[in-house]
Amino acid sequence: MNLSAILPPRRSSNHQINMPDILVNCLLVACQHDEFKRLLGWKGMAVCPKGKKAWTMKLRTHPGVFGLCAEDEYANDSGFFVSLGLYYFPEENEELLESMSLAANIAVVQKDYIQSIRRFSSDENWAAPFRIATVINGLNREENGFTLKLSADQAKVSISQDGIATQDGQWIINPGEIEESIPAHSIAMDFLLVLAAAVSNSLEVPPCGFYRTETPGHATIYDSMGNKFPSSHEITHITDALNWGEREAATSLAFPQLPDFCAQGDAKTRKDLPTPLADALFWKTNDLAAVEVEGNHNYAFDKRPSLIVLSGFLGAGKTTFLNQLLEYHASRNELVAIIQNEIGQTGVDGKLLEGDDSIVELDEGCVCCTLAGNLSKGIEQLKTRFNPKVIVLETTGLANPFNILNEIETLRPLVRLDSVTTLVDAENGPQLLADSDIARNQVKAADVIILNKCDLVSQEEKESLAKLLTTLNKRALLVNTINSEINPGTIYDSDPRTHHFGGISLCPLTPPQHTHAMEGFTSRRFAFNKPLSREDLNDLMTSLPKEVFRLKGIVKVSGNNAPEVVQYVSGRYELSNFSGEFDDDGFLVAIGRDMELDLLEKLERNYS
Repeated sequence: MNLSAILPPRRSSNHQINMPDILVNCLLVACQHDEFKRLLGWKGMAVCPKGKKAWTMKLRTHPGVFGLCAEDEYANDSGFFVSLGLYYFPEENEELLESMSLAANIAVVQKDYIQSIRRFSSDENWAAPFRIATVINGLNREENGFTLKLSADQAKVSISQDGIATQDGQWIINPGEIEESIPAHSIAMDFLLVLAAAVSNSLEVPPCGFYRTETPGHATIYDSMGNKFPSSHEITHITDALNWGEREAATSLAFPQLPDFCAQGDAKTRKDLPTPLADALFWKTNDLAAVEVEGNHNYAFDKRPSLIVLSGFLGAGKTTFLNQLLEYHASRNELVAIIQNEIGQTGVDGKLLEGDDSIVELDEGCVCCTLAGNLSKGIEQLKTRFNPKVIVLETTGLANPFNILNEIETLRPLVRLDSVTTLVDAENGPQLLADSDIARNQVKAADVIILNKCDLVSQEEKESLAKLLTTLNKRALLVNTINSEINPGTIYDSDPRTHHFGGISLCPLTPPQHTHAMEGFTSRRFAFNKPLSREDLNDLMTSLPKEVFRLKGIVKVSGNNAPEVVQYVSGRYELSNFSGEFDDDGFLVAIGRDMELDLLEKLERNYS
C-alpha cells in the first residue's frame, strides 16, 4: 500500500494526520489521469470557500452536485479518523425533486441556489434537507490499514405529523403523510464507487476486503414546531466498508467489534457480492494499464483529440464562448486548436481569439458548402503541430451543420466526435427561427444548445423560446447564459459514451440541405486606409438598414491610438479597443440578405 502520493513527505513521528485532505488527495492523484476521469465519469471538484472544510463534486451518473463536508475529525488508539457528511443537491428540473422534502424544493427554486451550493458548509440548516449519508475514513497508526465506510438509510423518509397547508387552508401535505422518500443509499453508492476507485488508484492496491452490514433504521417525524422524533416506519440502514492494506489491521480499523456480516468479499471472491459491487472498477483502478489491456473500456483510453463543432447564427456569441473554452483548458495546461471558417476574404474572429497560434482559418467559402474536403487536412495539420486536447471547428454563422455531418463521420480515425454545440441569440432567435431553415437546422443538429444573451429578454420570452428550441430538438442539452458565460466542464461530459453526436451523423441525409446562398445571404468587405471619424462611425452604426444583419471588423478611429473592434447585430452594436497588433488597413464585413449598402460604399470612398 503506497501512501507516499497522499501523505506529506518527511513527516515527523508525531505528525498529525489530516484525514479530510487524505481523502481529497486520493481524488486529486487519480484525476491526474484522463483515463481515470473518463473511466469513472469524473467531472470536477471545487473547494467550498466558507464554513467547515468541504468540497462540491460532479459525476457523470447524476445531473446534480455532490457535497462532502468534514464534520468530526478524531484519533484514538487504533488510528486517525474523519466523519464527513455526504450531500446531494439536485438540478432544478431533476425528477428526484418530486420525492424530496418541501424545504429542498423551496431551496432549489431560489435564484441563489447555485451560489448556496458552493458555500453549503457554512449554513448547516440550509443544507440539512440535502444530506443523504455519512462517510468515514480511517488510517491506522502503523499506516498499513486504510478504511472507507459509507453509512446510509436505504431510503431517507420523513413524515409530516401535522401536515403543511397554504395560508388559505389548502393542504400541500396532509397530516401524517410522507413528505420525503428518496433512495439515499443508492445515490450515495454511486459516489462511493468513484471515491473508492480513486483510493485504489492512489494506494496502488485493490481493496483487501468489502463488508456490508444491515441494521434496523427508522423514518423521521416532524411536527409543526420543528421537533423531530423517530417513526415506526421500517427502514433498513446499510453500512458498507472497503479496506485496503493488511487485512486484519484494516478490518479492525473498520469494525472494532465484528458484527454479523450480511455480505463480504475480496478481489477474488467479489463475484458473490451484490450489484454494483461485484463489477465495480475500484477492484481494478490500482492498475490502469491492465484495465486498458483488458479491452473492455476502450472509450476511456482513447488518445484522439475531441472534436467540437461550434455552430450558431450570426452574432450569437460563438467567439466569446470560444475564448472561455480556451481559458478553461489553458488553466488545465491543455491546448485547444481551432479550425475557423468565415465567409469572405478576411477573417475577423480569429484576430479576437486568445492563443491564436493554434488556429487554422478556412476563409473565402463556407465550410458547410464548399470547403468540407479541407477538414481532414486542417485536422491533420493541427495534430502534427500542436497535439491538442480539443479541436473546435467554428463554422460561419450561416453554416448548416447537416451539410458536414457525413464528412465529419469520416474523421473518426483522426478525432473523437464530441458534439455539435449551437448558440442561439435569445433576442433575435424567435424571428430567425421563423425565417431561416439554416437557423432551425443549426438547432436540430445540436447536442448542446446554449441560449445566450438571456439578459436582453424577459423571463416569459426566454421560456417561450426555450420551449420552441426543445420542440425542434428534444434530445439536446439546453443551458441559458449571459455573455456566453458558462463553465465548459458542465456541458462537455468527460465520458464520450454519453454523447449523442454519432446518432445524428448516421441519419440519412438528402444533400444538399439549405445553404446561405439558397436563402439569399451574401457578404461584402469594405476597406479603409485612413482613420474614420468617431461621428461618421457612430452615424453608420445607427443608420444601417435592417437587411444588414451582421457587421464586424477592425477599424482605426481618429483620436484613438488603438484600433477598434466593431460588432453589430440587428441594430445592437459594440465598439471596443483591439488588444493585439494590427498594422493592416481597417475593414468591415457586412453580412445580410438583399442588402442596400450605400452608406458603407460612401464611407469607403471617403476614407480610402
